[in-house]
Amino acid sequence: MIGQSRQLPPLPEIGHPEAYYAKQVHLADRVGDRHAHEAYKVGQYVTLALDPHLSWEEKLKYFRHALKRHCVPPPLPDDDVWMFYRGLADLVRKYAGQEALRLTSTEDDLYAARLSMGQTREKIEEDAEQFFARIVPRDCPEWFNEEDFSQLKLIRDQWI
Repeated sequence: MIGQSRQLPPLPEIGHPEAYYAKQVHLADRVGDRHAHEAYKVGQYVTLALDPHLSWEEKLKYFRHALKRHCVPPPLPDDDVWMFYRGLADLVRKYAGQEALRLTSTEDDLYAARLSMGQTREKIEEDAEQFFARIVPRDCPEWFNEEDFSQLKLIRDQWI
């Protein structure tokens, strides 16, 4: 490796069909590019998590898998490699936070509409407690960045 320059891949684009990621992973494997393999796997799992038909729990499985299996640098990485994997993890957190904020904003709008239609605040609070317990844990988990987690708590705290 002395005298050779190593090129790290860019962070993956999110939103391609799953076949695109599978092809890219296969190509990366064929040329022995572990970093590209991991980047495209992150792209694949984040894209799968954004499926609007999935529950939060199903989405979270994809986000957590991407973080635990594909955002971990090899042992003793140099600074560039360490930063690359940190960037992959930040990308996962960014999309997990956006998705959680999208879901909680929709729920927030529903609670506000229910309140304006005369439903009791107590009934809304009961439903909100169940909903937010699934998405917003007590402490910031590994799949959210601090900023998104703070936003989620603000939305939650309006209703519980």
